[in-house]
Amino acid sequence: MKLLRLGQSLCEGKAAPPPPPTANALLYLKENTHMASSFDTNCVVISPETSSDASTINYQDKITRWINYPALSNQAEQSTCTDSPEYYYGAANFPTGESVYFDLFHDIVLTGEFSIYFKVTMGGTTNNAFIGGSTSNFWRISNNKEFRVRIGGTANNLFTETTDIIATNTAAPYVFCLQRDTSGFLSLFVDGGTEPNNYFDKAWGSTTNVDTDTMTITNIGATADDTQTFEGKMYDVLVYDTKHSTAQRNIIYDYL
Repeated sequence: MKLLRLGQSLCEGKAAPPPPPTANALLYLKENTHMASSFDTNCVVISPETSSDASTINYQDKITRWINYPALSNQAEQSTCTDSPEYYYGAANFPTGESVYFDLFHDIVLTGEFSIYFKVTMGGTTNNAFIGGSTSNFWRISNNKEFRVRIGGTANNLFTETTDIIATNTAAPYVFCLQRDTSGFLSLFVDGGTEPNNYFDKAWGSTTNVDTDTMTITNIGATADDTQTFEGKMYDVLVYDTKHSTAQRNIIYDYL
């Protein structure tokens, strides 16, 4: 009789694969997955709607729904055509100079630890938000050297570099990770990009920011509706209510 190794599947007789690193995410907006459109590039209504899953969505169709993967408990959505990001070969495109963004169907409320990831290429770096929930809750890039985070109030948590920069329109995307631990210490990491502005899990700026207030996320790609909107291409968004270790961050980078 053959004995199974620890962790080996009883039904298949081989080691069961580990769960994906996205399994415990509160929100996972996945590249080219569960994207749907009700408007074409000229805001003509599409019926039935097109989708990335069915391979019917077209270049520059307006993304009206980006559903959480794999569960259907939440989604980023936009019912107004002129406010909708565009489909761009699997990414959500937020064109430079246009005020487009998503609302979340369910707000995300973070009272303790968190890790938030965005895989993006930047089209702009001047007050462009990744997430928001009014002027009291946001994470944005203020300029090509600085990120600004505000959590549940008016205090600004700045992450600023002296010489390193975030470049625009890079061939390879960046992955940005904002984290908070149980004591409220905030940290921001940058991975990816294209030489000479590429980084490997680089701690960006200050490591002394502390903010224990509650962060409420209502928008993706804006601090609030039509306010400080993101510019660039958004591939993946991940939100966890835990702080990840260096090893866990690197697993996410590799997965994305």
